[in-house]
Amino acid sequence: MQSYKEEIIQAAKEVYEKGLVIGRVGNISCRVDEGRILISSTGACLGKLSERDLVVLDSEGEKLEGEEEPSTEKWVHIEIYKARPDVNAIVHTHSPYASALAYLKKNLRPVNPEGEYILGRVPVVPPFVYGTRELAEAVRDHLRLGKAALLEMHGVVTVGEDLNEAVNIAELVEEVAKINYLIEMLEK
Repeated sequence: MQSYKEEIIQAAKEVYEKGLVIGRVGNISCRVDEGRILISSTGACLGKLSERDLVVLDSEGEKLEGEEEPSTEKWVHIEIYKARPDVNAIVHTHSPYASALAYLKKNLRPVNPEGEYILGRVPVVPPFVYGTRELAEAVRDHLRLGKAALLEMHGVVTVGEDLNEAVNIAELVEEVAKINYLIEMLEK
């Protein structure tokens, strides 16, 4: 378990340092084994995440370990893990360019080879109240095959085989969103 804690703390710091989250927004998790996930706590600053900020949940959302309460988006993580055995890590960011596209309900155009081959189609999930099962089910359904989804009025969710991939996908989504923005501005 210790190595998972170290990995998630490092990945969270990376997401924060890359400007994909600020303050106390966003969350991150990894699958520890078939029945348990390690997730950041509600209100934790990903840039300053510590072991105290980590919570272990079972596959039904019950807290098994941890001093704090799990992220309010625990259901998003749980539903994705249940639906996607290939996913072992999830990152939820509020990266500015991708969040702006999500807010405008604009699809992320694959403007470079990485966007086309790694991301493919990135769906926009309609708005639901955060922390609800309805949001979790909608994100799960939109992420049946892909690696990322934009959440209207709520940010981005990325998945990966491991934390490294989920973080890299989050960074790629933001980069492609920036290019989308620049193209739109230059086309005017």
